[in-house]
Amino acid sequence: MKKPSAYLPFYGNDFFQAMAGYTDAVAIRYLRAIWHYWSHTGCEGLPDEDDYLRRICDCQAGDWASIKAIIFDNRYHFRLEDGAWHQPRCREEWTKSKRVFDHRSTIGKAAAIKRWEKALPPGAKDPT
Repeated sequence: MKKPSAYLPFYGNDFFQAMAGYTDAVAIRYLRAIWHYWSHTGCEGLPDEDDYLRRICDCQAGDWASIKAIIFDNRYHFRLEDGAWHQPRCREEWTKSKRVFDHRSTIGKAAAIKRWEKALPPGAKDPT
């Protein structure tokens, strides 16, 4: 994993169940919002700014009110907390991914140090 944001876990059954009864247009805009939330904000929240939200969802101005009411519903999908929109499941997955990334990074750094120590001739000092 290059960094936590490089991989967004996608649970298809959960996603399509959440979008059941909505049009494909709503579903793709919801996915775009989730993707932006994950990859651009690190799940720290989407600003509560209509034009910004509309643009990340790639939604026409005339369709925005009805689509926003579904995606940013403050209940099932995105929730407004302290002035920013959050998707609880996505934030939970980000926390897990970050924990795994940090753990693997620590292990990788320790392994690299060990390799460099083995590569040094006996009695040589680490050049760093």
